[in-house]
Amino acid sequence: MSSVGGGPGAGPRGLGARIVAIPLRWLGLSAGVAALAASGLFGGLEPAGKPEVPAAKVNELNKGEPWNVTVTGGRLVGDGLPGLRLQNSANRWVVVLATVEVTAPESRNDMRDIVDISGVEGLVKDPISNSLEPQYVIGLRDEVAVSYLQPAMPEKLAFFWEQESTAPVPTEMAVIINKKTYRVDTLAGHKAWLDLEPRAELTVPIEDRRGK
Repeated sequence: MSSVGGGPGAGPRGLGARIVAIPLRWLGLSAGVAALAASGLFGGLEPAGKPEVPAAKVNELNKGEPWNVTVTGGRLVGDGLPGLRLQNSANRWVVVLATVEVTAPESRNDMRDIVDISGVEGLVKDPISNSLEPQYVIGLRDEVAVSYLQPAMPEKLAFFWEQESTAPVPTEMAVIINKKTYRVDTLAGHKAWLDLEPRAELTVPIEDRRGK
């Protein structure tokens, strides 16, 4: 995932109103035998199960570092939003709405790391990072792409993923809230926010607002 969220750029007025009024009522043999014996006793050849990710809820504050996150809803919107460009105009946007507050002592420019989604088929990779991170992160207060978030200043954000027009229309999605750990980078030798991993997961209904 990119450490840069949203990137610079401005979207004309009216975008926030269309997303939120979208509305803001708007996730050797002897060794082998020994190994098999060990696996039989201790599950040695079984893949280690991933730890279960704690559940969260829509409109519930999820606290952590380097950000607190409250997921407030999901939207499906079409082309024509000012300042946003679909790679294929027939495609649509899957949107996560969330309020984010930086809990780290410094400003953050990694907004695209905050949330992921799953359970939605046909997502289009970001053309720059070639990953399934959100293509845009828009601040609803001023309706522009977010470059930085300041500590202790909650902001309402919209995270945009492009979905292929031929994919099934989603009615819900899993939203994963991520976290990072502040520790010494063993390569660089200084402290940094590292180890991006899931912190919580929730199921979010998607409101279809295309053409509205």
